[in-house]
Amino acid sequence: MFHGDLPAYHSELAKYFKTEKQHEFSTDFFADAEIYEVWDEIDFAEQDEVACENTFTIKPEDMKYYAEGCLDNNPFMVDEEFAERSSYGELVPHPIFVTALAFWCIGKKGRGNWIRTPGARNPGQEITVYENFRAGETIHAKIKPYDRYEKRGKYYLKYSLNFYNENDVLKTNWILTLILPRTRDDIRNFIRGVRGVND
Repeated sequence: MFHGDLPAYHSELAKYFKTEKQHEFSTDFFADAEIYEVWDEIDFAEQDEVACENTFTIKPEDMKYYAEGCLDNNPFMVDEEFAERSSYGELVPHPIFVTALAFWCIGKKGRGNWIRTPGARNPGQEITVYENFRAGETIHAKIKPYDRYEKRGKYYLKYSLNFYNENDVLKTNWILTLILPRTRDDIRNFIRGVRGVND
């Protein structure tokens, strides 16, 4: 275990939680960091696509409160009655609602759990939507390595994530990219508050 006492801000976040899944999802990414995949250790010889740890059954509250959390009050996304009267006939997901699905589906133990790595940075993402997510669908995801490289002293990792509904309809592909600490010791140092000049 890397961390000491749970930072106060984790418990403070709870007052903003409104959905069942928000209450179940751990905000302490330090707690399981010892088991996360590490840039320096990932074996790109294993190219098979594997199923992620969890599935996500979408409820209207998941869609509405994700948009609210993004400070987006678009009635197509947050007002069920309005959305049902619209040409869509139902709630429309926020354009990056897939991020909630990714963190939930990947989980803590499986491939791709480096999405939770303390000290990671977001250099930009590639998300292709084939069909909107809909309330009532149960989403599962499959993941495989895509690319790994060093650029200007930063360590980039990419995995390809495909999201499917319960009928195996491909909904979205996400080329997930983060700049990561290179080694397990680098993650430990970040958790302890040690920062390098390039951080």
